Amino acid sequence: MLFFVILFLFGTTVAQTPKPCTSPHQWEARVHSSNLNFDADLLGRFSYDSVFQRTRILQHVKVGRTETYYDIISLYQDKLAFMIDMKTAKCSRFNFDQPWRDFGIQSDATPLGVAYIGSSALSDATLLVTIWTGKEIIPINETARYIDTWTQNSCLPVSNIVFEPSGSVNHLRYYDVTLGINDPNVFIPPESCFTHERHLVQYFPFGTLRKNMLF
Repeated sequence: MLFFVILFLFGTTVAQTPKPCTSPHQWEARVHSSNLNFDADLLGRFSYDSVFQRTRILQHVKVGRTETYYDIISLYQDKLAFMIDMKTAKCSRFNFDQPWRDFGIQSDATPLGVAYIGSSALSDATLLVTIWTGKEIIPINETARYIDTWTQNSCLPVSNIVFEPSGSVNHLRYYDVTLGINDPNVFIPPESCFTHERHLVQYFPFGTLRKNMLF
């Protein structure tokens, strides 16, 4: 059944053995995540920077009739995250211990093959991708199986499907991926996030936070 789903989604497979890879150091993309079990949808803009180990997602989440808008900035080198409610401008700061992990195919993932999205008969109507499966620990501290799709060239993410033990299925898709960070200021939290001296990170958009900064 698993292979039927893969063939249905991605078309004709190619007899190649893909290898794990790591995505480019800096990139941005539009993302769409959905979970039918919870009637949930997420639309967002994701920025990834492995050089300074930081991420940012500007997201619009709809669960049933409830909608929320958040800007979430995660600074892994300082183990600090900011969550800004875009409706109220309220900012929440919190520490976290999650270690940084480069975005890419996990070393213990199992390759399922290589496939064309679209048609290989037309050079401008196809995308060659690699397909992987494995297990990961999800936020509720359970082990879930996933299927990932990545571009064969440049190792860019295409989609991620997570099958939770409860039967819930999460679909995540990436669109309009561009290399580099268009505006480094996206990693700078707004002034409302600080209660002491203004955070000098605004003057260091390409670097890490100073250890003597006050929060």
